[in-house]
Amino acid sequence: MKKVLSVLVAAGVFAALPGSAMAQPAGDPAELAEARAILAIMFPPAEREATFNKIGAALANQFRQSIPDAAFSDPGLKAIVDEALDKSIEVEKPVLARHLPGYFQAIENAYAREFSLAELKDIHAFALTPSGRHYLTRSSALISDPDFARENTQMMVDAQAATRDLVKELTAKMTAYLKAHPDVAGKIDANEMKD
Repeated sequence: MKKVLSVLVAAGVFAALPGSAMAQPAGDPAELAEARAILAIMFPPAEREATFNKIGAALANQFRQSIPDAAFSDPGLKAIVDEALDKSIEVEKPVLARHLPGYFQAIENAYAREFSLAELKDIHAFALTPSGRHYLTRSSALISDPDFARENTQMMVDAQAATRDLVKELTAKMTAYLKAHPDVAGKIDANEMKD
């Protein structure tokens, strides 16, 4: 039981990390235009949300596969965890939709900072070729490739094992802190009630 809880707490800690406000355009307008054109090929705007939902589902499935078998030895417990993971995917979809515009603005800014205008034009020219378009539109789908999925799942297993003590320590410290500071716990509870 503790293994399941620590896995879920670890996932929750990372999933709950705060996001940033929507990025604002920065940099040379010509560089940003090239970056935007490249991203429109890589992730056609009409397909972005569906693409990222597929990526999220693939990663969630890999995470699910990384949970130790011992945690799922009881069918009832497995059903509870499966239901929680399925619900978390559905709950996160509107969050993703809300953040996609800022996410893509941030990528445009990053491209404009990382690559020169000449490099961006070269990348854009490559993106317009059949091979370039295929590479850029399908590279994110490789996350579902069986070899990648297997390796990523194993990495998650190893990461969970490596951070198990950290998660326990974090949980203990947070619990102790909240017990020692009931006013903070009350604020957290009040904020949760607003949601």
